[in-house]
Amino acid sequence: MLRSVRSPHYGLLPVPVVAATGMMCAVCRLSTALAGLASLAAVVVAGIPVSGAVAADGSVGAVRTVVGPAVLDTPGGLALSAAGDLFVADTGHCRVLVVPANSGTRYGLRLYAGHAATLAGRSCTGAGSIGHPSGVAVDAQGDVYIAEATAQRVQVVRPAGRAVVTVAGTGRAGFNGNGLAGNASELDEPTGVAVDGSGDVVIADTANCRVRVLAARSSTLFGRAMATGHLYTVAGTGVCGSAGQGGPVAAAQLWNPVAVAVDSAGDLLVADDGDQSVLLAPTRGGTFYGRAVGAGDIGLVVGGTGGYGPYVADGLAATGPAAELNDPRGLAVGSSGALVVTDGFMHAVRVVPSSDETLFGRPMTAGDLYTAAGAMPVTSPAGAGDGTRWVLTHLGTPTGVAVSASGTVYVADAGDDTVRAIAGGGT
Repeated sequence: MLRSVRSPHYGLLPVPVVAATGMMCAVCRLSTALAGLASLAAVVVAGIPVSGAVAADGSVGAVRTVVGPAVLDTPGGLALSAAGDLFVADTGHCRVLVVPANSGTRYGLRLYAGHAATLAGRSCTGAGSIGHPSGVAVDAQGDVYIAEATAQRVQVVRPAGRAVVTVAGTGRAGFNGNGLAGNASELDEPTGVAVDGSGDVVIADTANCRVRVLAARSSTLFGRAMATGHLYTVAGTGVCGSAGQGGPVAAAQLWNPVAVAVDSAGDLLVADDGDQSVLLAPTRGGTFYGRAVGAGDIGLVVGGTGGYGPYVADGLAATGPAAELNDPRGLAVGSSGALVVTDGFMHAVRVVPSSDETLFGRPMTAGDLYTAAGAMPVTSPAGAGDGTRWVLTHLGTPTGVAVSASGTVYVADAGDDTVRAIAGGGT
């Protein structure tokens, strides 16, 4: 059975109807949003070296395909380790892939540089299955955390072996309170996951309209005392909406948080595709991406009216009517502090610099919103913003994103079943 989804650039698109559990099954949205153009031709077969890249010279704006449609099925989240290993949530295939930067034995596997290998999963049912992984994160020790929205849990794989261990969630959708042990705490469609510099695991508990933290040690985070190995809500009240945003984080609602990120200062960023925005909860008050957010508060840093409005133009303030997002699915923060957001239904990757700098070969102003890659509206004979110019590369439905220390941006595209690398030159 098919239904139609309206793409801002391609009109009505036929997609299969998939049943969803909870408020919104983000994995089902990943698998149904198959908009976009044909993918780049280059692919990598699992265990076969990368080849046929569009551009691999490392120059700013050069684009290459890292993993292609012969391997992937609606990829979701991405993560990069400190060693440069790339991890991919291969959602439709119910597995997580690793593309190692260097050869060696890790995770119980003999890995070869540039050769994709299955880290966890492979089957969607039965022994060893991991559900449909939607998000992935890696900590400083190389522990890989996997958010499984359809299996209601977050699991970890450690470099010393291939065992997949549940650290949060019971496998049953729900919410049974705060402060319980991670593996005794219910989740409801955990879609995104991140790890901060102290090893705390941050979870986008999507259908519960909350962000949760699995504490790595006893401490106080975002005003809440936490015990090691226990799970706590740090954002969202459990009521799905936007009330209270701009005020205390403990009282502010979230609508549909699907991705999380933590910057080097420990500030929490949340992509909320219920109101088409990115929110920030800082560890200390200050100005972030052109917006003042107080200590203990959560505030809007990217987004417009909260509806599916058109993106007008680059170089305008990252908040307000000209800064519309349409299905923000992935977040990453570069070494310079630049915020990178995938804008799924607009077929684009956006960037907001934290300071005036040159990114992707273009001068950019702090706090303004720019198209790093994909579709950008331009004036056509039909009117302002009615045409499309492709920046660097075509994108279908960009989902996960990760940024390397050198500024290379990796983008998962669920519409084209690819992961691409874009040399950013400073991100």
